[in-house]
Parts: sequence; structure tokens; C-alpha cells
Amino acid sequence: SKAEGEMFCLKYSACWIASVGVVIATRAYESFGRGGYLAYCGACAAPAIVAPLMRPSASDRGKALSERYIVKANVWIAVFSFIGNYWYTHYFYAVLKAEYTFDAHRLNDVPISMYLMTHAYFMFYHVLSNAALRRIRTGYVNDAWRFGFECAAVGAMAYSTAFMESLTICGFPYYSFADRHMAYTLGSAFYGIYFLVSFPMFLRVDETKAMPMSQVFWEAMGSGMAVLCLLDFVRVYL
Repeated sequence: SKAEGEMFCLKYSACWIASVGVVIATRAYESFGRGGYLAYCGACAAPAIVAPLMRPSASDRGKALSERYIVKANVWIAVFSFIGNYWYTHYFYAVLKAEYTFDAHRLNDVPISMYLMTHAYFMFYHVLSNAALRRIRTGYVNDAWRFGFECAAVGAMAYSTAFMESLTICGFPYYSFADRHMAYTLGSAFYGIYFLVSFPMFLRVDETKAMPMSQVFWEAMGSGMAVLCLLDFVRVYL
């Protein structure tokens, strides 16, 4: 079920977040190398995909893979995060002069390990946003005031999520910016555009009724295109 899938994501996220803290605090990344980054980031992302397949929840047993919420959630996040890494990262390169300086296998000049790590991060972020938006939708009358409050909440969550990630990643010296203060402020607003679109769209997956896998895929693709347009509007007018 969706509730079981979200609870699994929260529990598993606590483990990889703790491991990131240890890696940053001990500077273990200094010994990673190309293979080490792939192995570590892959290990952070893999449980979200592999564990529910190997040990499905009680309500998922007997269901086809394409009918399980956790599989749909992984597909949605995988599509959206791939688009983000492959395309959107170059906006950070161009606008904020960001740069990954560690030795890595790359796809479109983005470390492949970052594609993997983003999956873990985004699964966690979107489970939290689901809980917050669901609370708003179930706790208030469906009117213009609730809509306005929900929009404000999405904006606040989008910016705070982006800002906190920017702040916490400062302990990793191999993702650099020409102007770190600009990265925290303007960069967080820039990054937050991802979540302005993705938070409400991801909530739609199996929220009121089962969503076919084809719709999951195309809604993730459409969300990616919406973010791409918004990012380019910002780039053009900065």
C-alpha cells in the first residue's frame, strides 16, 4: 500500500542519511575514487528499489510489480531525477558556476554517482512532502483559502528543502561554487523550482485511486518538462 511504501522510505532514509553524516564527518570520501563513489551512492539508492522487491509488504504480495505503489514511486522519482541530473545540472553550471571537481564516471558531464544519490534524496524529500500536503488536504475545507495555503506550503517546502541541501552539502568540498553565498540564496530558489512542480505532482501517484504505470511515467516526464521551462525562464531573465 502507499502508507506502507512511505513508511519504508522513511525508515530506510534514516539509515542512508546517517551514513552520509559519517562519510562527511570522517572525510571517508577522500579514499573513494571513481569506483568508490559509484559503490557508495549506489548502496544509498539501491534499498529503495531492491528491498521492496525482495520483501514486499503484506498488501503488495501477489500484486504485479506495475501495480505496487513503491515501484511506481521509484519509477516516478527515477525519471524525474534523471532529467534533473542530465539537463538541469547544467543550469547550475551556467548560472551559479557550480562544478563537481572529484574524479568520476560521467554522463553529460554529471557524475553518475550523483544520479544514484539523487534518487535516495528525492525519495526522502517527496515522502515528507506527501505527508505535509496530505495533512493540508484532509484537514481543511476545500476552498480558495486552502488552495492558497497549499501553494504557500509548497513554496516554503521547496525553498527550505533546497536551502537545507545546499547548506548540508557545504561539508563536501568537491562540489564548488564561484559564490557560495549566491548558491545558498539564489541557488536555493533556483533549485527549489524543481520541487514547486514535483511535490504536488508526486502526491498524485495512487493518492485517490490507482494510477497506471504508463501515467506515472508520463506525468514524471511532463513534470520534468515543466521544470525545464521554468528554469530556462529564470536563466533568460536573470
